[in-house]
Amino acid sequence: MHTHRDLAAGAAVAVAAVAVAVTYGIYAVHPWQQYTPLNQFFSAFGRADTTAWPMQIVWYAAALAMAGLALWPVRRSSQLICALAAAYFAWIGIGYFAWLSPGIGLSGWWAAVFTLQAVLLVVAGIVRKDLVIRPRWDLASGLGAVFIAYALIGYPLVGVLGGHALRVVPLFGVSPCATVTFFFGLLLWAVPPAPKYLLLVPLAWALNAAPPNMATGVVADIGMLVSAVITTGLIIWRDRATGPAWHTATAGLLFALMVAWSGHNNVLIGIAVVLVIVTLAQAITGHLTPARPPTPPERAEGLGIPS
Repeated sequence: MHTHRDLAAGAAVAVAAVAVAVTYGIYAVHPWQQYTPLNQFFSAFGRADTTAWPMQIVWYAAALAMAGLALWPVRRSSQLICALAAAYFAWIGIGYFAWLSPGIGLSGWWAAVFTLQAVLLVVAGIVRKDLVIRPRWDLASGLGAVFIAYALIGYPLVGVLGGHALRVVPLFGVSPCATVTFFFGLLLWAVPPAPKYLLLVPLAWALNAAPPNMATGVVADIGMLVSAVITTGLIIWRDRATGPAWHTATAGLLFALMVAWSGHNNVLIGIAVVLVIVTLAQAITGHLTPARPPTPPERAEGLGIPS
């Protein structure tokens, strides 16, 4: 028999799936209008890639180190993974948005938001130790491996196969889209339950960037959108037993709301930041709430509960 949590999670994921289908069905018929021409998009990335060189090598090495530490863990491997991931989000926030591409829409806000994600990773993975990266032999971890590989290999491969030179395509180490795709894969490797406040900033960026970039003709970002939707839906379903049913239903409705506002910078930033504050506060207060003491044996017998 289905539990209330199963029904709530199923309904939440279904509502989010309908939102994705409707929103991106509309975008398929009426593409996003405010977009950058494809040659201008790749020219901008070419300048960023050239200016940032050789940081791409540094961050590819860091990504391989994160994957290696997850697959062959050592002492404090999760903390090391989170430290590297935090450093990378801070680099994208400061290095890409504030330094390399200060002229794109709301780049200052995205610089702050990506840097906030770096702080959240330090809080979750190093201070609170809530984020433990340990892949398993299951569907979520398998998809996580696919998304990680796509972020590292798929992005440049799709660009090169599309006829663009490697020096101008979005690369891990510069591209925020490849960054969040990699992180979605990493979250699917996390031991459940994953801290949901870590999901919100990458989700906001994926939903913000997908409509204009896909209208521009950046085919690789379809993978980012797929990874965002699948990761969020899987985490909502997988972690359904860790809280009340209404938490799961609310998460699905908020996910659907963010999907419906895809492509809108200011709205997605606002929703993500507010939800980060709320969910982080819930996690901290829940962590500080003392556990209920076990029922004494004599009390249990009086209630008819086997001791």
